[in-house]
Amino acid sequence: MKDKKKKIDIEETKKELVETYKTKVDKIFDSATYDLTFDEREKLIDGEQKSSEGFFRNRDEEKREPASGFNQKEIEEELVKIKVKRIKLNLAVQTANFKYQVDYQGEKISIAEALEIRKNLLTDIESASQRVTDSAFKRIIHKEERDIIHEPKHTFKQSYDIFCENLKKLRTLIILIDNVNYKSIVNFREE
Repeated sequence: MKDKKKKIDIEETKKELVETYKTKVDKIFDSATYDLTFDEREKLIDGEQKSSEGFFRNRDEEKREPASGFNQKEIEEELVKIKVKRIKLNLAVQTANFKYQVDYQGEKISIAEALEIRKNLLTDIESASQRVTDSAFKRIIHKEERDIIHEPKHTFKQSYDIFCENLKKLRTLIILIDNVNYKSIVNFREE
């Protein structure tokens, strides 16, 4: 009897988590639409047009005028509103990044610090990857009648271990950031 109740509780919890996740993903996509809307309206105001190649390309003597149904003043007002929303949303996200914390390597750090550490780890992984590649092979230079062999500066095992250690740190940090992001709330209301 208890096992059935536990299974039902687990299933309900799973459903709640999935719904929460879907809601957060929808919100993420909504915030991404701000950028797309902003960019599109900015193109309209600037009168930006891709120059097509071939016979129908733009010429210097060609002039562009607003078509019927296009109100540039209205678009400019919408653009200003979207810019303000974008700034407010970014500010709310920044505030949340400093408000919420993760426990990384026994130390409490904010999401903002965790994101900075993630950026540094990605740089370290890139250089460690190059070091692994460099340490995997000897350089042999053929000169006249002899070969000059350059051994790698670092041993392959040591380089590969550092690379793997950085990958584990990055993976752990990303999981921590994602977990906190799913639980955190950004204080932003669209007007």
